[in-house]
Amino acid sequence: SIPNLKFEESKTILQTIVERDVLLFYPYHSFDYLLNFLREASIDPDVDIIKMSLYRLSKKSQIANILINAAKNGKKVIAIMELTARFDEENNMYWAQQMSEEGVQVIYGHPKFKVHSKIVYISKKINGKRQEYCNISTGNYNEVTADVYSDMALFTSNPLITKDVNNVFNY
Repeated sequence: SIPNLKFEESKTILQTIVERDVLLFYPYHSFDYLLNFLREASIDPDVDIIKMSLYRLSKKSQIANILINAAKNGKKVIAIMELTARFDEENNMYWAQQMSEEGVQVIYGHPKFKVHSKIVYISKKINGKRQEYCNISTGNYNEVTADVYSDMALFTSNPLITKDVNNVFNY
């Protein structure tokens, strides 16, 4: 995959997103940027909230493990899990149970609506002020299929977008 120079030149992904939006195109860019985005948030002492929609996780999901670690690190972690992912229902149920047992608040998709949005919302307090970040993506948050399918992912801290993403979770 091709490195993204905006992320490569910065100390952290979160800092980069505050300075500018970044658009990635998988599989040409590495899916590791998303994993690093989540890892940074999971260990950043100022991050207090991580919310993520999940549709089709990989069998050895790094994402689920990162969310579990974030919950163990005292973050409020909410995952909207869509169980009806053809051929992956059993895997999704497994990860939903694992995350729930480890402190992640798992919310299941509505049986009449298929939640197909791929969004992440991260919030942190810096000197009493709230800084928000988000990722909006096509495709799945699945590190295996990200190397196969073409998808786009926007990383931003634009308040108009982060507010809308957070409102999806609050709904």
